[in-house]
Amino acid sequence: MTIRLFTYLYRHLVLRNFEGMMSSKLDTVKRKAEDDSVIESDPQTKSNRKRMHSSIGDKYEETEYYFEGYLRKVYPYYYNYNAWCKGRWLGCKIYDVIKKEFRALPEKALLERFETGQTLVNGERVTADYILKNNDFISSKVHRHEIAVLACKIQVLHEDNDFVVVDKPPSMPVHACGRYRYNSVLAILYKDYGYADLRICHRLDRLTSGILMFAKTQAAANRMSRAITDRFVHKEYLARVEGDFPDGDIVCEQPVLPLSHKIGVCIVDKEGKECRTEFKRVSSFGDGTSLVQCFPKTGRMHQIRLHLQYLGYPIVNDPLYNSNSFGKDKGKNGNYGLTKEEV
Repeated sequence: MTIRLFTYLYRHLVLRNFEGMMSSKLDTVKRKAEDDSVIESDPQTKSNRKRMHSSIGDKYEETEYYFEGYLRKVYPYYYNYNAWCKGRWLGCKIYDVIKKEFRALPEKALLERFETGQTLVNGERVTADYILKNNDFISSKVHRHEIAVLACKIQVLHEDNDFVVVDKPPSMPVHACGRYRYNSVLAILYKDYGYADLRICHRLDRLTSGILMFAKTQAAANRMSRAITDRFVHKEYLARVEGDFPDGDIVCEQPVLPLSHKIGVCIVDKEGKECRTEFKRVSSFGDGTSLVQCFPKTGRMHQIRLHLQYLGYPIVNDPLYNSNSFGKDKGKNGNYGLTKEEV
């Protein structure tokens, strides 16, 4: 996608000047949905989890990379999806939970997983009618075929005792998600450079390239998180868009509403959260496209892509928001021609 985090500026790279401005005891904000919380009535739960969780080195030993032309690929491998029973799963049949979480598998294949022992609870086979209880540990073995990403080298731009700053190529997500695990920035940094246990300070969309920062310690991650929250961080993107973008300072303040975090789809909607992006044209290419500077003042999901869509200048190769799936006007002025359910 032709969108790039052009520069990532803040007053001092490692925020040393903020140390005197901030409390030394920063509260870590845990963004966790209430229905995802696990009820820990068993005092052994935490210690059990520590034993279940392996080190990062153990997590990336199932397979290796190989390269074909301009692509980085991963040999197919077996992998165990492990999860403790979430609060919203309590009292549900395990078949219903697996069916919802693994939507790509047909019903017959899901049922076979219980018969062959590919889906276990607490290390033991169960039937598809098993009712999930508090502290149940679910393990589901799958054969993974990851999607290829560009074979671009991840360039390390800066490193000190607190942070690692890299130039993220397009096509790869920051962390494991969906059909990506080895082909994520975190995994590649571990496999290619040996960086282990990096903390994510901020994210870039899978298709977006640009400057990406990781913290080496939780204390450094907390400082950066507070700096971002307190708006000490300035983000600037460059995007190539369809159309002759107008001159001057253009501001879009349309609220953004996530329709699905799992799938990753948002729309402009009055019921969404407040959102502001400032735009400025850099140049026009003479081929019906323009280069635009984008300055997000809030941090909503897909806000730059959505606001450009709303203004009628979608990113040229955005497979989602520059699509007729949002109607013949491609969502210009929020006219989708569809209900939220249809979107």
